[in-house]
Amino acid sequence: MSKKKILIEHFSNLNNYGTAMMGLVTIQRLAERWGAEQVEFYFYPDEYTDKAQILSELRPGICLSEFRNEAKEKWHKAPPGLWKKWLKWKSIFFNNYSKAFDMIISLGGDDFSEYYFKKAVFFDILEKWKNSFHTQVVLLGQTIGPFQLKLNRWGIKYLLPRLAVYARDPWTVTYLRQEFGLSVRQIADLALCNLPLQGDKNIETNILDRYRLVAREYITVIVSGMQADGYYCRDRDLYLKRFVEILEMIAKEHCPDERKIVLLAHTFPPYGDEPGYITDLWKLLPCGLKSKIVVVKEKILPTRARFILGNSLYVLTGRMHPAVSALQMGTPAICLSYSVKYKGVIGESLGREDLIVEAGEERIWQNGEIVSEIREKMLYLSAHLEKIKSEIREIVKRQRELLDGVWKEL
Repeated sequence: MSKKKILIEHFSNLNNYGTAMMGLVTIQRLAERWGAEQVEFYFYPDEYTDKAQILSELRPGICLSEFRNEAKEKWHKAPPGLWKKWLKWKSIFFNNYSKAFDMIISLGGDDFSEYYFKKAVFFDILEKWKNSFHTQVVLLGQTIGPFQLKLNRWGIKYLLPRLAVYARDPWTVTYLRQEFGLSVRQIADLALCNLPLQGDKNIETNILDRYRLVAREYITVIVSGMQADGYYCRDRDLYLKRFVEILEMIAKEHCPDERKIVLLAHTFPPYGDEPGYITDLWKLLPCGLKSKIVVVKEKILPTRARFILGNSLYVLTGRMHPAVSALQMGTPAICLSYSVKYKGVIGESLGREDLIVEAGEERIWQNGEIVSEIREKMLYLSAHLEKIKSEIREIVKRQRELLDGVWKEL
């Protein structure tokens, strides 16, 4: 019997731990579903791909290969103009690579929205619609929308129904039903599953020892690199200044005695230069505060990052998936939101709207209100910590049960 061939889209490297976690979970769970010897996984490589690094985060026996879509590469590399437009349409309609696969899985996140590349949404959906005539196309663990552009709205209404859509949050289900009359299956964020190596206690012990961390005796902070793309606050210097104030507040009010603050980089180029933000932030910190800070800006890979997050007392993050990792291990996380995905995944799916700070307006960074809002959330969290942790464990268990059903269906 020939092996199943599965193409995993939106998974090229481990430089965004959130995306990486979703890809690693999907590959491992489907390998277990069908038998590792019965399935071959493929992914699109890019200049940041390190296949050995990816395999090091999976259990042995996975068959993983690079797949080069030459027509699409020519389109993306072509200079702007009529030739590039022709290559785009040629890649979409005359490129039959999908026939080589038994299934194409487009991993979640919020790529099908207008937050990042507004005009790309329609062409992405169009390509997947065309591919669905040759193989099964699955949008797995998605937050979809919102949409303002007419072309995107048309594509969602008339092309999306051919695809197998698994939404990761109630917000998406409601939005697609109310705006387009579409019905999709609701699951949960894929990163709520255990990572392939999460059961290895040696990895957990070693990473904590490496940075001299004691479980529950540190607070982890993620300074999001999304600021470089215009989110939160357009003024980088002001953004960093507010984080100095935030760290000073945390150290003074929440870090007695030996308790530390960990600055953890969760994304790396091309997804965000968080090591660069940490480096610049470190230069601004008062000497007295630096003794409280543990810097983790090198790439330690997703499993080790999850162990640092999950063993924190709690987490403050401008990236959503550090919150998902923390919550997955029963640790509360305060989220600095810039899009509806926080409301959908953290607020509605995981029931923790009380831990979301709406941080997308520049005004609250300019007037310093962001520091006050974070202080209020941290005081609230400290006062209700054990109750919140108990609630998190229960709802994460239910969310993971939803995901268990999906792997059996695919």
